[in-house]
Amino acid sequence: MIAEPSAAEDSNSVSDRTSAALLAAFLATNPGARTAGKSLRAGAEVAVTLGDTAGDWRVLATAAGQLTFEQAKAADPDFELHIPPRAVQSLCASSSADMGALAVDFFELVVARDQQLKIHVKVNSGLIKLTRRGWLAVIAQGGPKVMMWLARKGLHGPGAITAALRKFSG
Repeated sequence: MIAEPSAAEDSNSVSDRTSAALLAAFLATNPGARTAGKSLRAGAEVAVTLGDTAGDWRVLATAAGQLTFEQAKAADPDFELHIPPRAVQSLCASSSADMGALAVDFFELVVARDQQLKIHVKVNSGLIKLTRRGWLAVIAQGGPKVMMWLARKGLHGPGAITAALRKFSG
């Protein structure tokens, strides 16, 4: 389910912080994001364009099993994401430690019809490279919740992930 930030917020509210600050804090503290980071191999990388923050950004998996978010051009991104501010706010409003719920929240933003919530994705790496870098392990950690979500979107069986990747490949 797509989360909307709560209306009762203090001066450090989600809406008062830049997308870059929100994503950095989310990747560092969200239990689901931290679990995902542990599954990725060092060098797994995502290029990120933020709707309200200029410059090139990247998410990079480290050898220590953490995700870093920094202002830098991605050297070898597996994915490219364009994320509008409302999508950042929605994703970062999740505190779920459940990988399946977090993955479904992300995928709902990918397929959102509202352009202010829609995360645009371009897949740059093939299935073998994504597997080597740990991305399929992250999806597998989502378990039945992710597989049920894919099935509701018409993607069934072992080829569901491959079909979804093909849809977003540039």
